[in-house]
Amino acid sequence: MRHGLAASAVFVTVLSCGLFGALHAQAPTCGQTLTSDCLYFPATQFSFVPTPSQTTYIDETDQKRTIEFAVRTPTGAPVPMPVVIWSHGGAEGKDEPANSLPAWSDLTASAGYLTISIAHTPRLDRTALCQAIGILDAATCDVFKHLNWDRPFDISAVIDELERMNREGDLRGRIDLQRIAVGGHSAGAGATLTVAGALRNFTGTPRSLADPRPVAFLAFSPQQPGTEGFFDTDFQRPLHSWAPITKPVLIGTGDGDNTCNPGEEPGSCPGDTPYGRRLNFDRMASSRNKYRIYVHDADAFHTLFAMNTNKCAQLGVDQAKCDEIALWLQSAALAFLDGHVRQDRLAQQWLKSNNVGVASQGVAEWSRK
Repeated sequence: MRHGLAASAVFVTVLSCGLFGALHAQAPTCGQTLTSDCLYFPATQFSFVPTPSQTTYIDETDQKRTIEFAVRTPTGAPVPMPVVIWSHGGAEGKDEPANSLPAWSDLTASAGYLTISIAHTPRLDRTALCQAIGILDAATCDVFKHLNWDRPFDISAVIDELERMNREGDLRGRIDLQRIAVGGHSAGAGATLTVAGALRNFTGTPRSLADPRPVAFLAFSPQQPGTEGFFDTDFQRPLHSWAPITKPVLIGTGDGDNTCNPGEEPGSCPGDTPYGRRLNFDRMASSRNKYRIYVHDADAFHTLFAMNTNKCAQLGVDQAKCDEIALWLQSAALAFLDGHVRQDRLAQQWLKSNNVGVASQGVAEWSRK
C-alpha cells in the first residue's frame, strides 16, 4: 500500500494535468506508475458558507418534531445546484448539525453540491412512538432504537423544506430538486437505504419508508441482514429488505468496520460484521448502477468511513495510511455523485474502470453491477 498522499496533493496532480478544465476532471488512465492520477476529484473546488437551519413536522405520534440541519452553500457554483443530504450515525442522535458528518459535508460542498447535514433529534420519550407504530411490549420498547424509525422521516421533512427554500428566500430558484442524493454512515447509512426503498421490519410486518425524490444514495458502514429491522430471505420467503431498491447506490465498508460485541455464548458476536455489511451490495438487484468499495485492511476502522481521520492516532493507525484510505473513499463517492446525479460522462467512465483498485494496489476492491 502506498502512503502519504494528502488530499491537496491529489487536487494539485489533477489540476496540473490540465484535464477537462471545467467543473470536473479525472485522469482517464492510470499508467504504469501508480500515482494519484487513478483517482477522481473535481478540477474546481468551491468555498462555502455553512448556515444553520431547521424544519418542523408532525411525526407518527401527532406531535411536532423539530430537526436542526446545516446548509453548506458553494460560493459561485453553477445553479441550480444539485443536493447531497447527509445522515450521521449513532443511536442516540445529535442536537448540533455542525457535528453531523462534517468531513463528508465539506467534501461535497467543495465539489459544488448544496450540502445538507442533519442532526437527528434525540427522542426523550420513546413510549408514545412505540405505541404509535405497534411496539406494545415495554421491554422491546426499551431497546428499540427509535431513530431507525425517525431518520427517514427527518430526511423527507428536510426535502420538503428544500422545496420551500427553492420557492422563497436566499436560495430561491437555486436548488435543483430533480438532482438530490442522500448519504449516510452506520445508522445513517441504514436511513439512506430505507429512503432508497429498503424494507424494515420493526414490528413483525415489513414496512417501506421510501421517498421517491432522491435519485442516488451513498451508504457507508450499513447494517447487515438480521439487524435493526433489515431482514434476509427465509424458507419459502423470497422477500428481503433490499429487493425494492432500483436507483443508484454506492456501498462502502472494509475489514476493520466491525461493531460486534461479544455475546454470552463463546465465539458469538451480535452486531454488524465487515462481511455482513458487504451483503447490502450483494442483495441489491443488478441494474448497472450499484457499486461497492471494500477496503481489505483491518486498520479501516468503523468511523473512518465517516471520514473521522482525526481518530487515527488515538487508535494507533498510521496517519498517512488513514488519509490515503480516506482519499479512495472520497474519490469513489465524488465519481458516483457526478456520474449519477450530474450525469457526467467522465465520471461514468471512471465508475466503469478499476482505477481505485489500481491506485490502492488492490487493497480497495471495486465492485459494480
